[in-house]
Amino acid sequence: MSAKRAACLGTLALVLGACSGPKPDEPPHVNLDADVCAECGMILSDERSVTATIIAGERGHSALLFDDFNCQIQYETAHPEGAIIRRWAHDYNTRAWLDSASAHFVRAKELYTPMMSHIVAFARAQDAAALADQTSGTVSDFSGMQDALRTE
Repeated sequence: MSAKRAACLGTLALVLGACSGPKPDEPPHVNLDADVCAECGMILSDERSVTATIIAGERGHSALLFDDFNCQIQYETAHPEGAIIRRWAHDYNTRAWLDSASAHFVRAKELYTPMMSHIVAFARAQDAAALADQTSGTVSDFSGMQDALRTE
C-alpha cells in the first residue's frame, strides 16, 4: 500500500471515529463556561453539579449535558423516547466523573447547585454520609433521588 493511500485511510478512520459520538463507557468532555445545559440552556459553570446522559440515536450515541441533577431528570421525563445508555455525574469532592448507577447522592437545602436541586453526587458512601450528617441531608441512589424529584 502506498504511503499516500495509507495516509488517506488513516484520515478517513479518524473522521469516521469522530462522527460516531461519545463512547457509552466513557464520560463526555465538558467545556465549562461554553457548553450549555440541554434542558434549561444555561452555561455549564460548576463542574461539581454537571451531569450527563448518553442516549442512543439513529446516528449513534450522543451526550446530553446538564447543569444540575434536576435538569437531567426533567429532560429525561419530558423525552421518554430517548434510549438511555448511561448516566454520569461528577463527584462533589474530586470533580471526577462517576457512573450515576453506582453514585451516592446527597440532598440538603444547604447545598448550592445551579438550578437549586440541592443534590450532589459522591463515589464513596462515607463521603456522602459525612456531608449528609453535616447538612441534615438525605442520602440515596440515583433512582431514589429521581423518584423524589418526580413526586414534587
